[in-house]
Amino acid sequence: MPTTTPDSFVTMRDGSVLPVPVLQRLWALEARGLKFRLDPGDDVVVSPGRLLDDSDRAFVTANKRLIITILSMEVRA
Repeated sequence: MPTTTPDSFVTMRDGSVLPVPVLQRLWALEARGLKFRLDPGDDVVVSPGRLLDDSDRAFVTANKRLIITILSMEVRA
């Protein structure tokens, strides 16, 4: 993950502060056709999984809590 600076964060309407590099990577993955959702146990499900490479899997694992936060915001919207 790239080094973040104070201006590398965005504050959402609900007050959540998210790192821009994580958002950018998620947008890039979505642009490649990947979809993210929460399963009933609040775990991240990425589909289709066959589109993930090792780097993508490592990114999702390392940023799981942030991704859950983002997905939870979408559910509340």
